[in-house]
Amino acid sequence: MNVQITARHSKASQEFKDSLTEEVGRLERFADGITSCHVVLDTEHVEKTVEITVSVRRSAVIAKAHAENIGKAFDMAVDKIKAQLKKLNEKRRVRKADREE
Repeated sequence: MNVQITARHSKASQEFKDSLTEEVGRLERFADGITSCHVVLDTEHVEKTVEITVSVRRSAVIAKAHAENIGKAFDMAVDKIKAQLKKLNEKRRVRKADREE
């Protein structure tokens, strides 16, 4: 999976980027066919924003979270992505089962 990390209005340390890449890599458990992931870290104001875009086969899943801490915002965005990927995977399973009947 191709992981791209963009930091706006600040610099992210290599250690933080590595931990983000590792956490995003775990998303492959929730859906097959993840091709790429783009993480945007924005620290323009007091509130930190994280936006994650995951490309899965013929669709994209996007989650955005705001928090006072960039780590907390990232965790919230990952939780949202996990829920969306689970839902997408379940829909695909149901449709595949319907075709087989």
